[in-house]
Amino acid sequence: MENKKSVKNTLKSLFYILYFLILTAERAVSMACSFSDGAAFADPLESYMTVLVIASAAGGWAWLIARGSGIFKISASKSPSDFVQPTVAAGVLLLGGMVHTYGTVAPVQFASYGFLLLAMALHTWDCVKAKGRGLQRWLTFAYITAFSMAIPVVYQSECELKGLFIPAEIFTSFALVILFTVMAVRFFKKDGLSSFCPPAFLSAAVLDGLVVGLRWSEEINFFVLIFASVTVILGIVGKIASGNKK
Repeated sequence: MENKKSVKNTLKSLFYILYFLILTAERAVSMACSFSDGAAFADPLESYMTVLVIASAAGGWAWLIARGSGIFKISASKSPSDFVQPTVAAGVLLLGGMVHTYGTVAPVQFASYGFLLLAMALHTWDCVKAKGRGLQRWLTFAYITAFSMAIPVVYQSECELKGLFIPAEIFTSFALVILFTVMAVRFFKKDGLSSFCPPAFLSAAVLDGLVVGLRWSEEINFFVLIFASVTVILGIVGKIASGNKK
C-alpha cells in the first residue's frame, strides 16, 4: 500500500513538472515567433499579452523555486500541503497561458493543462481511498476541471463591439484564472473537497456570458459556453450533495 502511495506521489510531482516545462516551452516558442515577426508590440492588446506572458512565466517559476521547490524531489514522500505552493505557481504561469499570442500552439497548451489535471485526479483518488465521500470528491474534481475549461482565452477580434469585448475578455480571463487557482489550492488543503461556492460558479457564468455575447456577431464560442454551463450545473449538484453529506 505504501509503495502504491509513493508511486502516485511521484507521478503527481512529475505531472506538475511536466505542466511547467511544456507550457513554458510553448510560451517561449510563441514569444520567439512574436518578437522575430514584429508582432510582440504591434498593438495595445499584443503588448498586453506579451508583457503578461513574460511576467507570468517569470513569476510562476520564481514562486515555484522559492516556495515550492520540494516538487522537484520527485520520489520524496509528500503530503497534500506540499502541492499548495506549486499550485499557486501553476496559477501564476497559467495567466500567460490564457492569451492567444502569435505562434501559439493550442494542442501543446492543452497537453500541459492535462498533466496538471491528472495530478489533481490522482489526489482525488488518494483522498477517496483514504477518507471516502467519493461522490463529493469526484464532483469536486469534475467541477474544478469544468471551471478551468470555462476560462476564455484572450483573442484578437474585429467584432462590432470590439471596444467592449477586448477589456471584458481580458478581465474575465484574468479573474477566472485567479478563482481557479484559489479553488485548486483549497482542493489540496481540504483533501479534495470543495464548498461549491455559488458566487464562484455564478461569476463564471455571468462573465463568460458577457464575453460570448459581445462577440456573438463574429463568432459563437461554443467551447466556453458549454463548459460555463457545465460548471454551473456541477456547482449546483455539488452544493446539494455537500449539503446532504450527512
